[in-house]
Amino acid sequence: MSLREIAAKSKQKGRRGRLLTIKEIKRIKKRGYQAERDLVKKLREAGFKSARIPVSAPSGEPLPDVFATKGKCIVAFEVKSPSAERAYFPRDQIKKLFDFLNMFEVYTTKIAVICAKFPYRWVFKQVDRIDDYSIHKDEKSNIRLDAIK
Repeated sequence: MSLREIAAKSKQKGRRGRLLTIKEIKRIKKRGYQAERDLVKKLREAGFKSARIPVSAPSGEPLPDVFATKGKCIVAFEVKSPSAERAYFPRDQIKKLFDFLNMFEVYTTKIAVICAKFPYRWVFKQVDRIDDYSIHKDEKSNIRLDAIK
């Protein structure tokens, strides 16, 4: 659904049961895009070749928000920048990560990672099966970028 479609729906409710303005929707999207760009920078500093895949609307294509390679390893990331204490990753987003990774047979190591950028803190979680996930701001990361080879 595009930004225009979201704004056009007069019954679109926010988390607190009120209508979201176009300005609020743009701010939420901008925060997410910035988190993706920050992650690409962080990955490059850790020695990865990385890229952000700018998809402006939800798609049926198996595309992660960011992917990175290093040697024979490929990592696909789903990125969130929540304003609350928790980031939620639905099953269909996780499935897209695995579908994307399965396209690259040349890589011997394939890693699916969900991550959330909370104020002043990143949390990374490696996932190994298709399911619904959430990350709380107080959780510890279960994967370190510098440990991936």
